[in-house]
Amino acid sequence: MNQDKEADNSAESENWYDEPSKSQRKREMQALQDLGRQLAKLKPEQIKDAPVEQRLVDEILEYQSISSHEAQRRQMQFIGKLMRSVDAEAVETFIARFRADSDHHLQRHHEVEQWRDAMLNGGNDALTDFVGQHPATNVQHLRQILRAAHKDLKDNKNRGASKKLYREIKAILDAED
Repeated sequence: MNQDKEADNSAESENWYDEPSKSQRKREMQALQDLGRQLAKLKPEQIKDAPVEQRLVDEILEYQSISSHEAQRRQMQFIGKLMRSVDAEAVETFIARFRADSDHHLQRHHEVEQWRDAMLNGGNDALTDFVGQHPATNVQHLRQILRAAHKDLKDNKNRGASKKLYREIKAILDAED
């Protein structure tokens, strides 16, 4: 009779470990909620392209419009609940794409700033180098913007010419990509 009880206990203990522990389930739910939080950090235009249900997109947009901390916390828990029915790997891949894009944008931003600073400080040599590397440039227009930026620096005024020069350089570099 004791052997039967021991056999039943060993069968029960084997079944006990088949399912994840409560702590493991909580960690998985927290990971999904964190994934939802990362989605919520994206811009609304980006979120609409996410590989998730429309209801989840609507709830994330709702979360972004909430200002109360406690209401945001409750909404994020609800988003975490909705995330249970989502393919987490597809969402992670989607979010990673925007992180890579932001790295590219940051790199482009630094490149444009370097060109602008070189043109403002180096004069015609930097402009000649830029035009040599980017032959599709409208040199006359770029020179005109550069002259205005130099005048702003000389007069110690900010009329927006430096910003306009930045935008023009960025447009030229973006057109080549």
